[in-house]
Amino acid sequence: MRSVRRYDVGRGRPVSGVRTLAVTLLALAPAFALAQSPVPQAEQLDVATLKPQYPHRLFAAMGFFGGAGFEILDGDTLQIEGTIPGERGVLALDPAGRNFYVCETIWTLGNRGTRQDMISIYDPTSLNLAGEISIPGRLIVGTRTHNCDISSRGRYLYVYNMQPASSIIVVDLAQRRVASVVEIPGCAGAFPWGDRGFSTLCGDGTVATVPLTSDGHSQRIAHSARFFDADSDPIFEESLVDRDSGRTYFLSYTGLIYPAQLGERPKIDKPWSLQAAAGLPVASTGVQELAWRPGGTRMIAWHKGKNRLYVLMHVGAHWSQRDPGTELWVLDAASHTLVRRLQLPEPMTGIAVSQDETPLLYATARSGNLLVLDPETGEQKVKGSVRAGGFVWVPGF
Repeated sequence: MRSVRRYDVGRGRPVSGVRTLAVTLLALAPAFALAQSPVPQAEQLDVATLKPQYPHRLFAAMGFFGGAGFEILDGDTLQIEGTIPGERGVLALDPAGRNFYVCETIWTLGNRGTRQDMISIYDPTSLNLAGEISIPGRLIVGTRTHNCDISSRGRYLYVYNMQPASSIIVVDLAQRRVASVVEIPGCAGAFPWGDRGFSTLCGDGTVATVPLTSDGHSQRIAHSARFFDADSDPIFEESLVDRDSGRTYFLSYTGLIYPAQLGERPKIDKPWSLQAAAGLPVASTGVQELAWRPGGTRMIAWHKGKNRLYVLMHVGAHWSQRDPGTELWVLDAASHTLVRRLQLPEPMTGIAVSQDETPLLYATARSGNLLVLDPETGEQKVKGSVRAGGFVWVPGF
């Protein structure tokens, strides 16, 4: 068989028939692609709404200091349901699901200009801005829960401030105004109990109790007896309080749990040790002693119905309280016993547990990974990501 050859006029030499076919196809490609492209369709606009609050909804801070707002996630799938804006903000969830509140601070020129501190109120269905409440100030130290916390029925919001002395700004959410400013010298944070009162941790090792009048003013401030040493073994600011009952678990840097009953007449119980519950020596404050210790940004979670505590633990010396946890310890809060130790897929910095009968545990890592775990077995169910936040919230806590 004789091969077919054609003359390339432009180059003065023969080319193969195969190359001629390729050149022809390239020339026809734009027209072919145009003929095969889909017919443009007009965009259809709609407005999505959030379904009502449910136990496995998850709120995750985007960026450090809440600087990029908050993602609302389906806690079973980690699919994004919506976002809430926030500037250096702290999120507070209305117990009845009526609103989302963000304690935030902005400057009129971005990183300078006139400072504005406010409570931004977002509708829980449309996520539209529903209102703003100006406040006299706010301490910006990251997304710490008890720097912006809410009363048990959602009447008051408590905002920690320092200008220059420590105080709690009591915001009346029903009237949408500042009700009062309560000076709390030497103390920090607000642990709400009931709908008209809060407690605060103090540098002298006490807890201060602040009951409120019906219009949101302080009646008195009373201190408990000294029960911890803030210099050698401080209490984690992310310790837990049940707003309805006032039941509280204070966690120290060495791993001591101080059960407490907050209210107008607070009671602090004798502490028990996480390490002792695991059959290990109690960790000391020695900076050279390696021991299992709690650590992370939000290192403890509590399932109130099961009365289980979940604590991120790592091996480290004293003052390693910000190191992420390599294990998750599950403890029975009533009997002070270790239920199980779970190895984590990677070191985690923050945890939260849903409050339903079949709970899920959510854990965040510095890498940005967000894991959904079975709190009984440690089985990883879903893996997603958040934008370096490390702080997560669940309804009911």
